[in-house]
Amino acid sequence: MVKIISTATLILAIVLFPPSSLALISNNAVPGDATYPIKRILEDGIYAVASLNPITRAWFSAARSDRRFKEFSTLIAQGKSASKTLNELVSQTDIAANELAKVEDPVRKEQLTDQLLDSIKKYDQGLEQASNQITTPPITEVVSPPEPSATLVATPVPTQRPTPSAQPVTPSKPPQGGVDAKEIDEARKKIEEIEKKIKEEKEKSKKEKEHSDKKEQREVQKERNKEDKNDGSGDFEREGRRVR
Repeated sequence: MVKIISTATLILAIVLFPPSSLALISNNAVPGDATYPIKRILEDGIYAVASLNPITRAWFSAARSDRRFKEFSTLIAQGKSASKTLNELVSQTDIAANELAKVEDPVRKEQLTDQLLDSIKKYDQGLEQASNQITTPPITEVVSPPEPSATLVATPVPTQRPTPSAQPVTPSKPPQGGVDAKEIDEARKKIEEIEKKIKEEKEKSKKEKEHSDKKEQREVQKERNKEDKNDGSGDFEREGRRVR
């Protein structure tokens, strides 16, 4: 029996260990890394399982948005191309908003909505910072010509030399990462529209919940009035029998 359990444990470890290792290795991968395709395959597999429930599907959709933003920030810091990742960030945030609208549980929906809105605020701040880095003009270094000597010495007439001009100091690593400020500003506008849609859905859900609560209160009050009425009529009938 012990041998069978040991064998089963060994087989399970062999089956599960490679995917677990790959997930750990590829977790911080970004587009261009060798392990990045593995990361996306694992994401798709988890999303397929999470899609069985609207709540987990909405949660994981928002988690994927966070991953795309983290990848975008890493690419910008490394000076690599980030245009595709920026577009994926916008599209994935829109998918998360749509999945969130399908959640029926009002409590969980409110929690997930607040989490996504907090993430969108983080995205906007990060994109604004990246845009500011791109639009900041380069620092220039001005080289002044040498001052003449105070001692008067008879010398031949020197030939005319060109005055040194200011030369821009090129940063060692470009901050824009292959994406321009216009692309980032357009992405910010799209994410702002998604945020507006989420807030409208949140307000709609709030009104529906208030309406449902009021309706439930009316039903409860109606049942209480009915019970009080029945209790009162029973007392009146019992009092009438005593009089007779």
